Amino acid sequence: MIAAIVSRRLSALPLTSFALAAAVAVALSACSSTPVPVTETKPVLPQLLQSPAATQPSWATQLKTGAFSCEMGNKVEIRMDGRVTDGVTLVWKGSSYMMNPVSTSTGAVRLENKGEGLVWIQIPSKSMLLNSKVGQQLANDCRTR
Repeated sequence: MIAAIVSRRLSALPLTSFALAAAVAVALSACSSTPVPVTETKPVLPQLLQSPAATQPSWATQLKTGAFSCEMGNKVEIRMDGRVTDGVTLVWKGSSYMMNPVSTSTGAVRLENKGEGLVWIQIPSKSMLLNSKVGQQLANDCRTR
């Protein structure tokens, strides 16, 4: 099919263009008859050293930890003990809760403890603690001290 298209196009070209088009057609047909292994077509890139931040999930690099002061005198503490995969500890009214990250489409950091119904949402300007079981805000406008 390609040969038919090329021959139709070549008949309309002047002689100098005809020679050039013939050379291109020969080159293209030579490429298709000689298979090239895929491994030889990819450039070999040097291995890059990964920094510790590059190996952490994006939510972990955005998470603010420490003591938070909230409206109405409420206090929340967020700790990342050990590895990121161990989860995050939230301390609320003297009790510690293991929180697990949940992906969001907005870029906010969202941590949940499904058993207790706790949800910690963190955006750059503030954070809040919710109880999803009863649909209630427990702490709002939380900011690091």
